[in-house]
Amino acid sequence: LSSRDGGAFALGASKLLGSGRLRFSLNSLSADFIACTFALLRQDGRLCEIGKRAVWSYERHAAACSNKFTMIALDSTIDQAPWWMCGTLRTLSARADAFVLHGLPMELFDLEKNVLAAF
Repeated sequence: LSSRDGGAFALGASKLLGSGRLRFSLNSLSADFIACTFALLRQDGRLCEIGKRAVWSYERHAAACSNKFTMIALDSTIDQAPWWMCGTLRTLSARADAFVLHGLPMELFDLEKNVLAAF
């Protein structure tokens, strides 16, 4: 998978899924990655977008596909709906306390020896 190349991301993700499709995706990538993510969703799937740059409008989404789509602007949501943000953070905290919330995997690369593998 690649977070730099939309085509490589689409190929890698579809290979990982095999014949399956995603029910849900939380996306913060932009441009080609949004279209790739929609392509990986089930027909009744949902994409929640937290990115800011080159994100799709609701109109573009409606013209392109039938999946559910939600844009979440965390910066303005904190001001406009603090009750929602508080509930979300409490849910995350409870899941972390129950050890059912995991961080993203981290992989380190020696840039001097293997610069291409890092990207």
